Order: sequence, then structure tokens, then C-alpha cells
Amino acid sequence: MGELTAIGFRPGQSLLHRMDPRTKQALLMGLSVTSLWGGLTFLALFTAVMMVSFNAAGLRIRRLICEIRYFLFFLCFVFGVRTITFSGGWTPAFSAEIAGEALIVCWRLLLVVIMGVLLMATTRTADIRAALVWFLKPVPLVNEKMAATMVGLVVRFLPVILFQGAEIADAQRSRGIERRKNPLIRLMKFTIPLFRRVFLSADELAAAMQARCYSEHRTLPDLFFTWRDGMALGAGILISLTVLLP
Repeated sequence: MGELTAIGFRPGQSLLHRMDPRTKQALLMGLSVTSLWGGLTFLALFTAVMMVSFNAAGLRIRRLICEIRYFLFFLCFVFGVRTITFSGGWTPAFSAEIAGEALIVCWRLLLVVIMGVLLMATTRTADIRAALVWFLKPVPLVNEKMAATMVGLVVRFLPVILFQGAEIADAQRSRGIERRKNPLIRLMKFTIPLFRRVFLSADELAAAMQARCYSEHRTLPDLFFTWRDGMALGAGILISLTVLLP
């Protein structure tokens, strides 16, 4: 599955692979919130850091773009909606200032998604689950093991959903789906079998977990905070401080 989709754990020995999953999740949450107020300096620096991190982790930018292409289409839609305004009736109007603000919003959303993909690609699901249990344990009225299990299942299922979607798209192209000019019909022909396969896979997984007496009380992997994590947190704080720059 790792060869079929870029969104999923890929074994490696890079610095990101060896970092504590709690550090990576803390950086993801902190930088995601900081990016909401980030200007051009923060976004440019953060983008450069993400590109270097992807290269260091052995991931390919081209494969990433291919995997998140539908999200990129969504960002284009968001950009168009926020950029084009109607004044004086139904006459569309374009403003460079509004376009710049829309570009910043889409840029922030894209960086958050890239951070999530990088976390999933360099962290085992068991480690993500253990880190979530550690974070949620002090929170009252929250079953941290149940919440961590749900997140772990989502992380494991996302590459499966993408793979199934690619299979359905290839099968439909081989049967001439592109001859259908109505995009709504094409979307319906794609989503119905995809949802059916996803629900069947989820049902099979639930049955398999019940048959194996799955329990939330499982032995979690040991987590260790090292000097690498301290350096990463320090670098994250320095990057966050650039939000104060214009």
C-alpha cells in the first residue's frame, strides 16, 4: 500500500522518523494554529521548511500533488469564490487586493494539509495512537483510548479509501466514463461505488476486530523525548515567532 499512495506510513531512518510522535503532533497543532495569523514571511519560511522536510523524509512532491489533487481543486474553488465579487447586478468584479487575501487563505490551508500528510508518512499508527492517549489523558470526561483508537482507524483507512477511489476511477475510464459530459452524473457514478466499498470495508474491519476480541486496553509503545525533539520544538518556536513579521 505504501507504493500505491503517498498518504500513509513509509518506513525510513530520517530525523522525522526518529522523532517522538508527541513532538510531531505538538508541532502540527501549534503551527496549524499559528498559520491562521501568519503573513507572507511566515508562510514563505514555513513552506521552505516543509519542502526540505519532505525531501529529508524520502517523499516525492510530485506524488503528493497527485494524491491531494482533489483538495487542490477545492482550493481553486475557494480562491475563485473569495476572489470574484458581483457589483451592480450580476457583473463579476475582480480585485487584486481580495485575490491576495484569498491566496493567503488557500496557502494556509494547503500547509496544514501538508503537515498532516508529513505526520502520517513518518509516524506509525501505533505511535500516533500512543501520543494521542498521552495528550488526552489529563482531559476530563474523555475516554482517551477510545478517541485514540478512532483516530488510528481513520489514519489507517485514509490510504485504503484513496486506493479504492483510484481503482474505481481507472475502471470507469476504461469503460468510457469520460464520454459522459454531465459532471453530476460522473460524480454520482464515482461516489456511489466508492461509498459502498468503504462501508463494506469498515464492516469487515469491525467484524474482524470483534472476532479477535479487540480491546482498547492494549500495550502502547514506549515514547522517548530526546535532544532531537528539543531542537525541533525550538525550531518550531522560532518559525512561529516570524508570525510577528509582516
